[in-house]
Amino acid sequence: MGAGSLCVLAASVLWGTTGTAATFAPAVGPLAIGAVAMGFGGLLQALVAAPGIARQAPELRARLSVVLLGAVAVAVYPLAFYSSMHLAGVAVGTVISIGTAPLASAVIERIADRHRLTRRWTFGAALGLTGTVMLCAAEAARTHDDPGTASVGATLLGVLWA
Repeated sequence: MGAGSLCVLAASVLWGTTGTAATFAPAVGPLAIGAVAMGFGGLLQALVAAPGIARQAPELRARLSVVLLGAVAVAVYPLAFYSSMHLAGVAVGTVISIGTAPLASAVIERIADRHRLTRRWTFGAALGLTGTVMLCAAEAARTHDDPGTASVGATLLGVLWA
């Protein structure tokens, strides 16, 4: 239990600093950073997960379409994440990426498993989306007023990638 908690804590710290660290390498494009993160992290995860994957192979083959969808999502995520931070900024890219994950999960669960979305979930989602829209509007207004920042169009594209 202690080692697992420490691993989760270490992963949180490392993941939470990747966007900021990427801003210190402006000569390296966001797609290159995402590809390296995906390649190195993916290989490490595959190595750790290989025994469990082998044990679950029949179940994974039975749900091949879901596995393939997950693989595509995992491949696209770092590329979109680092592109969003490059275009919209670290704070906006990170907050939107983290904030929309539960929404996307619930929508996928609704479509794939036919789970009903409750009023409580809808209210929470509405609050979260309101905050996200306010953050995006504030960032877009800042980019419009500050000539040293990215354009409004770049910020909006970054929001879309997030």
